[in-house]
Amino acid sequence: MEISKEDIECARRLAGEMESNQEQSMFEVKLLLDDSVSELYQDYKLLWDAYPKPLLHLNKNKFANRLRNEVNSKPKKRTIVLNTKNKMWLAVAATILLALFVSRLLTGTDSRYTNHITALKGERTQITLPDHSTVTLNSEAQIKYPEMFGTKSREVWVEGEAYFDITKDVDRPFRVRANGFVIEVLGTKFNVNDKGTITKVSLESGKVKVKLKESGDEIRLEPKEELIWNSETGEVIKRNFDISKTTSWKDNILVLNGLPLQKALADINSFYGVDFSVGDSLVGAKEINGAFENQSLDDFIQTLAFIADVKITPISDNKFSISPSDEN
Repeated sequence: MEISKEDIECARRLAGEMESNQEQSMFEVKLLLDDSVSELYQDYKLLWDAYPKPLLHLNKNKFANRLRNEVNSKPKKRTIVLNTKNKMWLAVAATILLALFVSRLLTGTDSRYTNHITALKGERTQITLPDHSTVTLNSEAQIKYPEMFGTKSREVWVEGEAYFDITKDVDRPFRVRANGFVIEVLGTKFNVNDKGTITKVSLESGKVKVKLKESGDEIRLEPKEELIWNSETGEVIKRNFDISKTTSWKDNILVLNGLPLQKALADINSFYGVDFSVGDSLVGAKEINGAFENQSLDDFIQTLAFIADVKITPISDNKFSISPSDEN
């Protein structure tokens, strides 16, 4: 039996896959005007209501054991008389619903995130979300978000560093999901840096609530406060921060204040999408101060060589060696 468009629409409606208000409204109208679709939807709903619901925060091993136990257990006495037509649509319905469920289980992702954008290495990318909020992604950061937000909430997933300017909507809180934490806001400006084991949430204006998934702790931030979380040790720090230094990258400004060159290389390499390396310990210990605004890579190399009194030698297109200026 061929799976029709109406079959898929019914299954998506029951699975909560219709995020767009327009899509849901059109389907509701179709249910009212087309008796055959209405009957089909009721058949699907019967199966859906009878199907065991998955647990929240599903543990794959526990779920597999639960399925195994249910299969091996004695079936409950229940008599259902099905004609050939009913058997056919039940098979189709089971196939579609099982596919939707297994897809979510195996991928661990929400299929509502229909858009997936990654900033190129060494570049900054700005995105306008469906609610007109804006997000600026730093080099190699990623964001996933739906084509349309729901009626009760707005939710995105992010990895790497991103700056959010959220449109206020009291009826639809905005949530940012990342590895190990969730940020909830109404309307605000904040920076998220989710690189490696250290995560920073830095609030410029408004209010945010950060929930740590592992401990369940909820930390509220006021303007000019940031949360620093170490995912390895579990250590959490809340402190004040300098907004201009933390968010300057979104305006294409690289700020290096009092950092030894060796430690500054991570920020420099990420900002320009290249690989600078230092082989001399004395050069690596040199302190770097400066704000490099809208500088091309060539201009930055010349400036760095001058202020640090070093020699910068290209090894390949994207690799450079930094050595003492008096080295032959």
